[in-house]
Parts: sequence; structure tokens; C-alpha cells
Amino acid sequence: MESSMTKRCSTTDSAFYWKLFLSSVVLFLGCSQRFSSQEKAASDQVRPRREKTGFIIRLVADDGTEKRDKEEKFDPPDRVIAAVEEREPKVIAAVEEHEPQKTASVDFETRNGKIFSNWEKPKTTIVFSGMLDGYIEPCGCAGLDNQKGGVSRRHSLIRELQSKGWPVISLDLGGMVQRTGPQAAIKYQRLIAAHQILGYDAIGLGAHDLKLPTETLLAQLSQDKPSPFVTANVVSIFDDDFGLTARYRVIDSGGLRIGVTQVLGEKYGNDLQNPDFQYQPPSEAMPPVIKQLKAEKCDLLFLLANASVAEARKMAEEFTAFDFVVVAGDSDPPPPQPETSKDTSTQLIELGHKGMYVGVLGVYSHPQRHFLYQRVPLDGRFSGSQEMVAMLAAYQDQLKEQGLAGLGVRAIGHPSGHQFVGSAACEECHSEEYAIWEETPHAHAMETLIQLSTPRSFDPECISCHVTGWEPQEHYPFASGYESMAKTPHLAGMGCENCHGGGAKHVAAENELSDEAELEQRRAEMRLTLEQAKNHACANCHDLDNSPSFDFDKYWPEVEH
Repeated sequence: MESSMTKRCSTTDSAFYWKLFLSSVVLFLGCSQRFSSQEKAASDQVRPRREKTGFIIRLVADDGTEKRDKEEKFDPPDRVIAAVEEREPKVIAAVEEHEPQKTASVDFETRNGKIFSNWEKPKTTIVFSGMLDGYIEPCGCAGLDNQKGGVSRRHSLIRELQSKGWPVISLDLGGMVQRTGPQAAIKYQRLIAAHQILGYDAIGLGAHDLKLPTETLLAQLSQDKPSPFVTANVVSIFDDDFGLTARYRVIDSGGLRIGVTQVLGEKYGNDLQNPDFQYQPPSEAMPPVIKQLKAEKCDLLFLLANASVAEARKMAEEFTAFDFVVVAGDSDPPPPQPETSKDTSTQLIELGHKGMYVGVLGVYSHPQRHFLYQRVPLDGRFSGSQEMVAMLAAYQDQLKEQGLAGLGVRAIGHPSGHQFVGSAACEECHSEEYAIWEETPHAHAMETLIQLSTPRSFDPECISCHVTGWEPQEHYPFASGYESMAKTPHLAGMGCENCHGGGAKHVAAENELSDEAELEQRRAEMRLTLEQAKNHACANCHDLDNSPSFDFDKYWPEVEH
């Protein structure tokens, strides 16, 4: 039996699609104009401005729209998805031979622990996830066997549970992306589609999710299915017409009625500036939702908290009607078991971030074993799924289709004013150092992206640490930095200038036989001490996200020059 809130998310009236189409047109026109103004403002600054506001709904007259070159045009993600999906059968065929396989050489049980030991079949099984932060798959230099996470491995886990005959409910507390802009919008739509393939019953909304154009969320709605989005305290102006968000959801599984809602914590909610959504503090929004959930006569109630651990703990103490409060947190690893408060029976489940772990709760009928909980590391014991590999390939195809300009990625001048010339310009004077560098993985960093079974060579979030002349943390190029393999092949790879700085002035001074004072000045600008490399230069790419086990003292001898 569906809840009243679930029922209102669907309609048989054909006017649904006309309303949705017209609203999307209005939103896109407003968003296109907003992207244009953002780009202009960013070009006047040393660093691009990170837009935090929502996207205003407005109509733009034909004669008032800015005409842009095809290369400059940003297509809405759903339009690009449609174009890519025409080719998707070819994409799927291309990745079939690269379907992930389990790695036999690593004992993941010894490394990360056994899972589901002595579990009997539960009445129902609930999978919790959240705060993926855009990590469709693990990223970094450590290799997949040494990393956790990815929606492909999560799909494999869910399938394994289902193959045992266990009823499975899947709930996500939101936080699919951690950036804004066209690439984040494309990624978000792909991820929501992936979660629907995985069979998710409810998906919450995170702070960065709500900074995306509202059309990105509207594009996920269909006439014959309820909206995937559930939130108790973020109300959309599109709820009445389209049921974009539901206040709660009731799921029947294994003879149990499971009630679930999601809440955005005040830490994030107070920063919400999207005019299409209205935020309410949890203390105001939760009481009527709890009353409705109680009226649904649920056996268990779950609160998905997109909030800090401290806020979630406070919610567990305040909203005692819930059996469990689920939060992401940033622990690695997260606690192996739920936390129980001294003053309430509500338990707190912490998942960790970046999708490296999921939580699985088994619900049983006999009192001695009412619940079992398993923290599941998404490591190489899970082979992954062909559907998710195909999704990743299609996502990368979209990025290639848009190009850097279509993704809103613009080159800006380096703060130092220096420009890049490529490592080959260093060889004549620094032949020994160049020969050492040429044999390191740094020199071939771009090749590693191109040669992957699903290439990442058009993904700004990947290439920024695999080419020369990019800002590695914010994923944009500097003027004279790498553009493409066709235009700037000499800047492919992690070149000398990423550590020593742009060398154009230094090379010019040497070639023009400048006076000794200028020569010394230019040479001094290029010098990098070991201390500077250890504390700053290397960490720009070898950070906790990409190289969690990076040890400068261990790896420096491998590239010493």
C-alpha cells in the first residue's frame, strides 16, 4: 500500500509532461543566462568564482539571448544524455570485454574483514549509502585493489544480497556531488539514473545537490514512477505540480512496513540559496512528518540525516520516534556498529564519506536477534557490474561531447604570470634530469587515462593531475596550459613545470643570452627545494583523495633528479 505522499508523485494526466517540459524550458533559459554571466565574472578574477546561489526562473526574450558559438554552448544534461544514448548500444558493446573481474591475488577478507558472518536470512535487508561526493568510482594512484568505493561495486553487493533471496531496501541520504556547474549536473543525472537501476527506494537531497539547476532534478521525473527524492525539510516550488519531493516514503518489504524520511541539517540548510527551494529547520519540519509516519502504522522508522555527526546525534536524542538515524560523517573507517544513546533507544549509524562503505541492516523477527548490522567496505571482493561500467563510459562520452568550453571550463592566467612551454624545452640544459623524468610514470600520466578500458582523457576532474599547466584541486587550466592532445600534445603528462612553475620566461632568458642578473632571477624562480616539494607541490595531486597512503620520503627516491 502506497503512502499518500508517494501517490501524489505520479499522475495519469498527460498535462504532466507539458508542465514539466515548459518548466524545464523556463529553467534552462534562466540557467543559460546565469552560466553566461558567471563566465564573464570569472574571467575578471585570478580564480574562478564558485557560484553558491540557486538558479533564478525567468524567461529571456529572443532578442536578449546571447548568441554563442557551437563550441561555447552548454547543452542541458538531459539533451546531451539523449544524444549519447543513441550511441549507447555501441558504448555497451565496447565495454563488454572490460567487465570488472574479482582480483584473486588480494585477500580482501584479511585486509578489510569478513562480512555477514553467521547471518541467517533476514525478514528484510536495508542498504544505506550517502555523501558519494561525486566519486562514481575510486580515484587515484594507489590502484583499484587498494581503494574502496564505486557504484559498480555497490551494484554487485546489492545483487549478491538479492541472489541469496534476501528482500532488499536501498536508501541514500543524498550528497551525490560536491561541485556545481555543467559537469556536476551531468554527473548528478547519471548517478540518479544509476541509483534507480540499483533499485533505490528513497534518495535524499544534499547541500551541493540543491545548488544544481532545478531542471537537473526535474529531468529525473517520469509519469509512471514516483519521484526518487524524499526530504522532510526542503520544499520545492514544483512539489504541487510535479511532486518533485515527498516528505516521507513507506516501503513494504518482508511483511514489514518501513517508514523513511530525510532531513538536511542546519549546517548545510542555512547556506541554501536556491530560490526554487525553501528550507525549514528540522525542529519545525519534523513533528508533522513524524505524526504522518505514525499514522501509517510503520514497524520501523528511519531518519536519513544529511548533516554533521554532531547534528545527527542531537536529532537521535530529539526525535525519539525513529529507530535509527543514519548519517555519513567523515570517519575512515566508520564505526563498525550503531551507536546507542544513554537517554534514548534510537541508534545512530555512521557510514563514512565518498561511498567507500555502505551500511547493511538485517531485520529479524525473534527478539534475541532483532537487528544485525554490517559495515561493508566496497573493495575488490565485489567484481562490479557491466551496467555501471556502461554508465561510466556513457558519462565520459558526454564529457567528450561537451568539450571543455561546453563544460564551462575556462583558462585563466597563472597567479605568477608565468606561462608553460613543455618539458621538452628543459632537455637541452637539464639532460640528466630530463632522462630520469622521462622514465617515470609522471611523464606518461596522460597515457594512463587514454589507455584505461573506459578512457578519462576528456574529464577535467581527471586530467588536471595528468597534464601540465592545470590547477589540480579546482580542475581548470591556466593560460598556455594543456588544451587537448590535438592542440597541445607537448603538455600531456605531469611535466617539470607543474612543480617548478611555468618556464617560458626562463627559457627565453637562456635562449636570448640575457644579462647575468636576469638569468639568475629566472633561474631562482624555477628552483624548488625538497622541503617545498614535500609540503606543497606533491600534495597538490597526491592528496588524501587520490593517494591516501602517499609517503614523500618513500616515493621521492623513485623520481629523484
